Amino acid sequence: MRSRLHLINVVFRCYCCRRMPMMPAQNNRLVLLYGSQTGQAKAIAEEIHENAEKHGLRTDLFGLELTEKKFDVTKESCVVFVCSTTGDGDPPDNATKFFRRLKKKTLPSDHLAHLNFAVLGLGDSNYTNFCNCPKTLDKRLQELGAKPFYPTGYADDAVGLEIVVDPWIEGLWTAVRKQLGLPPESCTVAGETVSMETTDNKQTPGGVPNSVVQDSSGQTEGKIDMKDGRTGETEINGQHDDNPEKVIESQSDFKNKEIVKSYEDSTNDRTSMAHTDVAEAVTHSIELENKGGVISTTKQSTGPQTENTASDCCVDATDSKTTDKSENKKTAEASGTEKHILEADTTGSKDRDRQVVDTVKEQAGPSLRVSVPPLCDSGLTLPAKPVPYLEVEFHPEESLCIEELPLQGGCPFPSASADVVMATVTMATRLTRHDAVKTALDIELDISDTGFKYEPGDSFGVVCPNNETEVQDLIDRLGLTDHADVTFSVKVIEGTKKRAAAVPAHLPARCTIRHALLTCLEIRAVPKKAFLRMLVEHTTDVVQKRRLQELCSKQGTADYAAFIREPNLRLLDVLTAFPSCCPPFERLLEMLPRLQPRPYSVSSSPLVSPDRLHFVFNIVHIPSGSGRTAPCTGVCTGWLDRLTRHMQTGVYGDMAEEDGIAEKIGQMSLNDPLKIPIYLRTNNHFRLPSDLSVPIIMVGPGTGVAPFVGFLQHREKQRALSPDAVCGPSWLFYGCRHRDRDYLYREELERLAAAGVLDHLVVCFSREDMETDGAPPARYVQDNLYHHGDDVGRMLLDEGAVLYVCGDAKNMAKDVNEVITQIVQKYKGCTIQEARNTVFQLRQDRHYIEDIWT
Repeated sequence: MRSRLHLINVVFRCYCCRRMPMMPAQNNRLVLLYGSQTGQAKAIAEEIHENAEKHGLRTDLFGLELTEKKFDVTKESCVVFVCSTTGDGDPPDNATKFFRRLKKKTLPSDHLAHLNFAVLGLGDSNYTNFCNCPKTLDKRLQELGAKPFYPTGYADDAVGLEIVVDPWIEGLWTAVRKQLGLPPESCTVAGETVSMETTDNKQTPGGVPNSVVQDSSGQTEGKIDMKDGRTGETEINGQHDDNPEKVIESQSDFKNKEIVKSYEDSTNDRTSMAHTDVAEAVTHSIELENKGGVISTTKQSTGPQTENTASDCCVDATDSKTTDKSENKKTAEASGTEKHILEADTTGSKDRDRQVVDTVKEQAGPSLRVSVPPLCDSGLTLPAKPVPYLEVEFHPEESLCIEELPLQGGCPFPSASADVVMATVTMATRLTRHDAVKTALDIELDISDTGFKYEPGDSFGVVCPNNETEVQDLIDRLGLTDHADVTFSVKVIEGTKKRAAAVPAHLPARCTIRHALLTCLEIRAVPKKAFLRMLVEHTTDVVQKRRLQELCSKQGTADYAAFIREPNLRLLDVLTAFPSCCPPFERLLEMLPRLQPRPYSVSSSPLVSPDRLHFVFNIVHIPSGSGRTAPCTGVCTGWLDRLTRHMQTGVYGDMAEEDGIAEKIGQMSLNDPLKIPIYLRTNNHFRLPSDLSVPIIMVGPGTGVAPFVGFLQHREKQRALSPDAVCGPSWLFYGCRHRDRDYLYREELERLAAAGVLDHLVVCFSREDMETDGAPPARYVQDNLYHHGDDVGRMLLDEGAVLYVCGDAKNMAKDVNEVITQIVQKYKGCTIQEARNTVFQLRQDRHYIEDIWT
C-alpha cells in the first residue's frame, strides 16, 4: 500500500510539474543579449527567452546595440550572449558599439569581476575566421574578470547550426539554475513527445502515447559534452489533453480511426507514381500474391488525381533527374509506398507482402517522405510548438499603390553604410561562350546623380525580388489566389503567449500577399525544425504528419540534414512533398525570414569612370531532384539575367537564337530606363594599400577576379596621375576551366599586363592540358602559387606585400591558405605550427585579406 501511495505521489508531482510553470524565484533573473547580422542569432535568443519561464527563469532580452540604454553589462551578474560573425571575422552591425567599448585598453582587469556568463557562437567553418566574434567576446570577457558558468558553444552553419544549438540550449537550463542558486528541476521541462504504437515491430501511424518518452542518450557536439535526460508533454494528434486517463482510454479508438483513414486514403486518393526499377519489382511481386485482393499497387490510378497524398509516399517525377544521392532515395520512397499500402491491407497476405517490402528496404534507405526503422518505429522528442502571434486583417475596400511602398517597409538593410539608391542599368555583357559550364554576366550601372561613392574592392548589395512564377506557385499551393492582391495589415494577436511579440519590421504597414512574398520574405530559405514543427499542426494526413514530426524531432536529426538542409529545400518543395499540409499565411509571416539583399564586388575604378560601376556574376542554375521539385536559377542572378536579357551582348558574339528574339522583343517593349536598387556595404579592409610601393598579390579564379580588375584599373590611373611615384610589383593568379570559353576579362587583363600595370599574370585552365617543363601541370590557382613559392614567400615575409584572395570559400580559399602555409614553412625553414602562426599574424596585420563567399 505504501509503495502504491509513493508511486501515485511521484506521478502526481511529475504531472503537475509538466502542466504548470514553476513559480518564479527572487534570484531567477537572466539577461539575454544577442549580436545578429541576418536574424539567426536573434531568433535563437528569442527561443531561449520564450522557453525560460517553463524553467522558472525570468529573462530580459536585448540586442547588443542597446548597450547602456536598456542594459549595462557592468551591472549584471548573469548574462547569456548569442552572437554571430560577419565579414572577415567582424562583429555584427548591431554589436559594433558594444565590442568597441569592451575592447578599450583602459579597462581594468577586474572590470567585470562580478559577471558570470555563457556564450553561444554562430559561424560557418567554410570561412577562415570561424566564430571569430564569439571567440573574441569569450576571451575579452575573461580578460576583464568575468567567469564562464557554462561551456561556450560554437555552432557551424556549414553542417547545421542545430547540431550544436539544440543540445547547448538543453544543457543551459540546468547550468543557469545552478549558477543562480536555484534548486534542480524535479522534472526536466522540454519539448513535446510522440510515442509510436508498434505491432510486430511495425509502425502504426498515429499511435497515441500511453507513457512519457524518456531520452537519456549522451551527446557531444563541438566543445559541449551534453547529457540529456528529459520528459516532455503528451500530445494527441497535435492537441494537449489535461486528463492522462483520457489519453489511455482513447488510445485504441484513435488508432482504429487513423488506420481506417489511412486505408481510405490509400484506396481513394492514389496517384500515378514514378517508380524505380526496384519499386516495379516490388509491385510485380505484390500483384502476383494479391490477385483479387482489396488493395492493388499497380500504376493505374483508382481515384481522382487531384493530389499526391502521403498514403502513396510516391516518388516525384522530378526525382528521376537527380544525379547526386538520388537513386537510393527513389528506391526508398517506392518501397515505403508499398509498406504503407500493405499495412492497410486486411487480407491474409499481409505478412507475405511485408516480407517482400522489408527485403527491398534492407537494400534501401529513407527519403524525404518515407522513413525506415528504427526512426519510423520510435518515439519522438519534438520542439515546442511555435506560439502564434500575428493576425492578418484584409481591407478589400482599400487600393494600394505597390510602387510607392518603401522597400521592405523601410527597414534598414544589413551591412549598409549608405542609403538605397536606384541605379540605371546601361549595359549587360556575357563574358563566357555559349558552351561554357557557367554563364558570367558583366553589368554596367549608371550611378550619376545618385550620390553613390565607392572605392575599388568595395562590395554593394542588390535589393532583389523573388521569382514571380515561384511566388505564384506558392500562392496557388496555399489556396490564396483570391486574396493575393487584396490589401492587408498585420497586428499582434491580443493576449498571445509569445514573449516580445512584434510585427516584423520588414513588412510594410499596408501590403498584399503577393508583394510580401515577392519582396519581403525569403521563400527560398531552408525550413528550420521549428518551421517544420509549425507545419505539423496544419497537416491532415496522418502519415505525412508523422513524417514531418520525424523530420523536426531530435531522433530525426540525420534525416533532417539529409533531406531538408543538404539539398537546400524550399518551403514550396516541402509543401509539394506533403500535399495535405496547408499552413495559414499568418504563420508564414511569423516563420519565414527576411529576404536578404545579395552582395557583389565592384569590378571597376571610380578614377576611370566616376559615374559608372561594373560588377560580374555567374548565373546560378539549381537542378531539380533530391526533393527539389523544379529547376530554378539564383534569386538575384536569375532576376538580373531576365531583367537584362533584351540588352545583353556577348564578347564571343555567339548569343543564342532565343536571346536574339528576346532582345528584339525587349527593344520594342522597353521604353523607361531600367533601374535596380543598390546600396554600399561596409568594407574597411579589402582595399588597395595607400602606399603605391607596397607589392600586391591577387588570387581570384572565376568571378573572384572582379575586384582585381578594379584594383589594376585604379593603379593604372594612379600611375598616370603620379608618373614619378614608385609602384610595387603586382601579381595576379587567375584560373578558369577553358582558355577560350570562360576566361573572364581576358582582353582587359592582357592589356594591363602589356602596359606594365600588371607585372605577372599567371593563369591556369583546369580542364585543359598545359605544357610544362616536366613539372606537374598547374590546374588551379593554388598550384601556381606553390610553383612561384619563392617569389610569394619573399614578397610576403621580406617586402611587406599584401595578399588578396577573392572567390569560393568552401574549397579554393582553404586550399590557398594551406599552400601559403606551406610556402611560409619552406621559406622560413620552420615547423608547420610556426608557419601557421606566421600566417595567422599576417591576417591580423591585414597582409592576408579575403573577400570570399559560399
